[in-house]
Amino acid sequence: MLPTSRLLHTALRDRAKTVGFIGLGAMGREMASNLLSRTFEASSDAATTIVVHDTFDDATTRFLSAHASLYPGRSIVPASSPAGVASLAGTIVTMVPSSPQVEEVYRSETGILAGLKDLGDPSNPANSTLCIDCTTLDPAVSASVARDVKAAGGGKDGAEGAWDMIDAPVSGGVVGARAATLSFMVGSDSHQSFARAKPTLDMMGSRAIHCGKNSNGLVAKIANNLLLGISMLGVSEAMLLGTAHGLSPQVLAHIINTSTGRCWASEVNNPAPGALKGTAHSPPAERGYEGGFAARLQSKDLGLAMEAAKQLGVPVPVGNLAATIYQALASSPDFKDKDFSCAMLALQRALGRDEFK
Repeated sequence: MLPTSRLLHTALRDRAKTVGFIGLGAMGREMASNLLSRTFEASSDAATTIVVHDTFDDATTRFLSAHASLYPGRSIVPASSPAGVASLAGTIVTMVPSSPQVEEVYRSETGILAGLKDLGDPSNPANSTLCIDCTTLDPAVSASVARDVKAAGGGKDGAEGAWDMIDAPVSGGVVGARAATLSFMVGSDSHQSFARAKPTLDMMGSRAIHCGKNSNGLVAKIANNLLLGISMLGVSEAMLLGTAHGLSPQVLAHIINTSTGRCWASEVNNPAPGALKGTAHSPPAERGYEGGFAARLQSKDLGLAMEAAKQLGVPVPVGNLAATIYQALASSPDFKDKDFSCAMLALQRALGRDEFK
C-alpha cells in the first residue's frame, strides 16, 4: 500500500524543494526518470525531493523500485492521490492521456485543486505552486482548468496568483522522452511562470518554446500533429505507388529525401520497410510497425485538431480526410496499437498485397 500524503507531509516541509510528477505511463515514466536523475545531479541538498503518483499503484511501485537503489539517501516518495502530490510539491508536472484525465487529476475530490485548497492561505510564500501540464488535450479544456487554478490561488480575471498552471505538450515521442530530447510547446499567460517552468522542462527535454497565452502550446502541438498525420499519409501513398511499379523502396526514399518531397515522415519515420537501409534511422516499419507513435494516438490528436478547427470555422478539408482514415485505423485491432506509419500497411492490404516486395 502506498504511503498517504498525510504521513509524508510530516517528513517533507519544504515544498519549494519538492517536485511532483503525476502520470507514469510510457511517456511519463521516461520524463519522470530524467527529471529525477537530473534534479538530484543538480542539487545535493537532502531536502530536495521527488514525489510521484499514478492511477495504477503498480506503475508507481515499479518506478520507485527502479530508482530508489540508484539514489540511496535521496527522497523519492509516492503519494496516494494528486491532492497528496499538491500538498507536498511546489512544482507539479502532469502527463496523462487526454482531456478527461486532466479534469480528473485537477478537479476531482482527490485532485490537485483540492490539495492546494487544503494548504490554506495562497498568499503564504510556502504555498506557491506551479503546475506544468504536458498532456495533449483539448485547448479549451486546458484553458478552463488553468483559469480554475489561477482563481483558486487568488488570481483575478486570468491574472497571475499564487497558483498557476501552464500547458507544455511535447514533441519527440517515447524515444525523445527517454533521451531527454523532447521539445516543449508552452502556453502561459505569464512570462514569469514560463521562466520558472523552464529549468524543470530543460531536465526533461532539449528546448522549450513560449508560444504565448495559456492553451497556445496545445494549439501549436495540435497544428504540428495535424501536418504530421497528413504528411505520413502522403508519404505512404507515394511509397506504395513507387514500389507497386517495381521501384526499390531504398531508391525511392533516397530520391524523395533529396528532392522536394523531403519531410520527417519520409526521412526519419519512412513507412516502407527497407526504405532507410544504410541510413542512421531505424523506423518502426523495420519492426513490424511496433514501438512508435500509435495510430490510435495519432487519431486522438487529429480529432483534437478537427475540434479546434470547428470552434473557429477554420477549413481543414485534407485534415478531415486524414482524421477519417486514422479513425478507421484506430478502430482496427490490427492497426490501433501499431505506429501510425502502418497506414502504408493498410493501403498495401487494400491493394491485395500481404507482404512488401
